[in-house]
Amino acid sequence: MMGLTRLAEPAVLAANKVTWTARYLAKVAATPAKRPPSGQYAHADIVAALRAMSFGKCFYCEQPLAEGDEEVDHYIEVAEDRARAFDWLNLYLACEKCNDKQTNRAIPVAECLDPCDPNVRPGDHLTFEHDVVVARNDSAVGYRTIQKYGLHRDELNLKRARHLRVFDGELKRILRAMVAEQRGMNDVERETLRRFGQRDHPFSLMFAAQLASEGL
Repeated sequence: MMGLTRLAEPAVLAANKVTWTARYLAKVAATPAKRPPSGQYAHADIVAALRAMSFGKCFYCEQPLAEGDEEVDHYIEVAEDRARAFDWLNLYLACEKCNDKQTNRAIPVAECLDPCDPNVRPGDHLTFEHDVVVARNDSAVGYRTIQKYGLHRDELNLKRARHLRVFDGELKRILRAMVAEQRGMNDVERETLRRFGQRDHPFSLMFAAQLASEGL
């Protein structure tokens, strides 16, 4: 999870959210379990704006999302606050697994990291031991975030491990060149490694921790 900056509200949402919300609340009055139309809150323009915010990654686990595989998540669940079904600030982008919070509803989002909170840095609460995410300094918020979104699930560990192998390969190649040429790391090599920790790279928070451990 990395900190995200909320972009401007898509025009289609700004123009229609009041009408969409009113219509939805009227339907809920007759059918309380009614869900909002996904074709509205997950309109293509809304998805595009959310993808731009996260560089095409899940807001929570940072794995890349193929077009069509993403899900628009209501950060505050619709069942908790139906009036926020079309609230731009409540719409996030998630992979299927992170969006499936059914088993972790006992953990409220208010007790977890919010990637869109400008006052919180996820890296202060989450770090990595190789490919496994852990709570930094025993952070309770970090621990609950891991549990809420299943950030420690096996399939994520495998994906992170694959990306780490690429990083390790680059690092070994650079170290071999340094030894052979009896020199330090040059700027191009340093930037090659730092690229893994940039915001548009998959699992950038993991690589930020890895780069810090390597003194980069």
